[in-house]
Amino acid sequence: MAALALLLCALAAAQTPTRAPSPPDAASATFSAAGDIRLDGPIRAIARHGGVGAPSRGVRAMLAADIVFANLETPVTERGVKTPKTWNFRARPEDLKIVRAAGVTVLNIANNHVWDYGERGFLDTLRALRRGHWIFVGGGMDRRQAETARVMTVRGLRVGILALTSTHPEAAWAKPDKPGIAYSDLGRIPDMVARAKRRCDVVIVSFHGGTELAEYPNDIQKAVAHAAIRAGADLFVGHHPHALQPVEIYRGKPIVYSLGNFLFVSPSTATRAGAILRAELGPSGVKSLSFLPFDGNWGSPKPAGPAIAAQARAALDRLGAFEQRPDLLHFGADAPPIEGADARKVKYPP
Repeated sequence: MAALALLLCALAAAQTPTRAPSPPDAASATFSAAGDIRLDGPIRAIARHGGVGAPSRGVRAMLAADIVFANLETPVTERGVKTPKTWNFRARPEDLKIVRAAGVTVLNIANNHVWDYGERGFLDTLRALRRGHWIFVGGGMDRRQAETARVMTVRGLRVGILALTSTHPEAAWAKPDKPGIAYSDLGRIPDMVARAKRRCDVVIVSFHGGTELAEYPNDIQKAVAHAAIRAGADLFVGHHPHALQPVEIYRGKPIVYSLGNFLFVSPSTATRAGAILRAELGPSGVKSLSFLPFDGNWGSPKPAGPAIAAQARAALDRLGAFEQRPDLLHFGADAPPIEGADARKVKYPP
């Protein structure tokens, strides 16, 4: 009888269909972004006193992601002729250690300060970034380089980043045979994004433009953002106004008009509220978008208290995007937890 029972069990097992193996996890990546970085002045002083990690120590964990992006609002040079303007910035190559200590991995250089010391200062910046093995976007030795997306592959997902600016005079624009930065020519944006989309699963467009300290995007910001989304961009991230500006959902895709300052001290209290953007990316684009508010704290950002957090949320939601897409957009403590390779004990601000 025992032998018969074993035989029946074996027959039943043979007739039971085996479960198909679980499909592998879908390709995915995490992306975080912060606003403007100026490396001379107060930020350098803070690093000199407390070490290169001191400026970002309070918020570094909030930046944790596979790809960490920010705007380098500083040429890296000790040479060149100062461009006639109100504010001229410049940093030394060793100051880039401050950015590295913050965990940033990709830098935008398409902005209105990278040419503060002319072409020589710009070429020194390219040289310093290459010697430091930085990934950077928005500038190069010719227009093709400046307008080409940098592609990073994370767990099978190809993420491309393009960078453009409207803030510089033509002298700084990259040309077919001239170094410079990528100008946001509305006639060229569709081709730039389409070329990136052919190489990537997800395309992120960074834009440096707008009106400083304005609460809302201007017409140029909106035109560039909408053109990028129509051409196939999955996420649009802006900077330059030094203050937070609202999020817009356009054709189902998120536009963040300004992330404000990051490691940058501005004299206006309107710049004190900042936010770090954190995106969960997949083959279909942005799966979730979170905003982690911080207090700029005069060059040593820290998690936002209730008042600053409320100010940040109000600024980001001036167009009603959070109510429009609560499934996509999250703020502060409502943000999904960090998972995977970059999991840490991160406490989101309220």
